[in-house]
Amino acid sequence: MALIRVKNSRSASDFLVCVVNSRSAADLLVCEVDSRSPARRKDELWCFVDSDSVADSKICYVDSRSVADLLVCFVNSRSAAGWRKEHPLKGKIA
Repeated sequence: MALIRVKNSRSASDFLVCVVNSRSAADLLVCEVDSRSPARRKDELWCFVDSDSVADSKICYVDSRSVADLLVCFVNSRSAAGWRKEHPLKGKIA
């Protein structure tokens, strides 16, 4: 899983994320998990953390798809989560 820290500043983040409502529009389908241990090294499982030092990636949410580095759609099931297509960030989030 990826340990994710949300930042308010674009410059303090590793990449910019835009949340989309449609699975077909997303680069990555993400399932939020509460525990850090379920699936290490999986980009599609996100556990949000409060510390920069433990985070695998720091993100900043943006409203515009055109400025986003990554389009995500949140899903309820771990089995539904995953990359929808090839992407430069694949393997680099967790």
